[in-house]
Amino acid sequence: MLFSLRLVGCVAAFGLIAAGSSAGWAADAALTRPGQLTVTAVTGELSVRAGGNVRPAKSDDRVRVDSRLITGRRSLATLAFSNGAILELGPDSEIEVEELLQAPFTTSLKPAEWKAEPSVSRTRLRLVRGEARVSVKRLLSARGSSFAIVTAAGVASVDEGSLRVQVRMTEFGIGLSVVELTQGGGGVFEPAGGAPRALSAGQRTQWSVETDPATRTPRVTELK
Repeated sequence: MLFSLRLVGCVAAFGLIAAGSSAGWAADAALTRPGQLTVTAVTGELSVRAGGNVRPAKSDDRVRVDSRLITGRRSLATLAFSNGAILELGPDSEIEVEELLQAPFTTSLKPAEWKAEPSVSRTRLRLVRGEARVSVKRLLSARGSSFAIVTAAGVASVDEGSLRVQVRMTEFGIGLSVVELTQGGGGVFEPAGGAPRALSAGQRTQWSVETDPATRTPRVTELK
């Protein structure tokens, strides 16, 4: 299901300051510090599940690693990452923040003015159900940056541009996963048990998923 969200408040500045650093760009280093993920707009209902607790979320709330974001029916949500990426969640969607790391940085520019992320980052999300769109500024991929969304059918990633991902699964482990690079380049989809394949702008790939009830291993088939 296609949806459109107004990116209201997504240009909020983030206060990630490099301690003791006078350089505007962080040097390459092992990523140990968490990045930031902030709710910028909610239409309808958005909940955050973390540590067995579920709470309603609103604009300006921070979301931690290992949390799950859940939208209600007829609900939309927009969130901003500290590397400049934007996440849009459609109705009746659920996504987990599995990894969110970013090197410290300093910059006087606002996120809307960035042409690329300000420091090395690594983000990994898992779309359990529903639809998610991400808009990613140019990543410092040569220095180890990555942005990936795990689905039941495989892993989608993008270095720069906009990626749309859909997951529809039944309680019996049967469903459909759709990945589309709507804009930009550097898109890759790696199906479960298969080889990675590049995605060009406008390219869409669809996969059926059938999960083995005994081993919980997915069997995926590309739909032409």
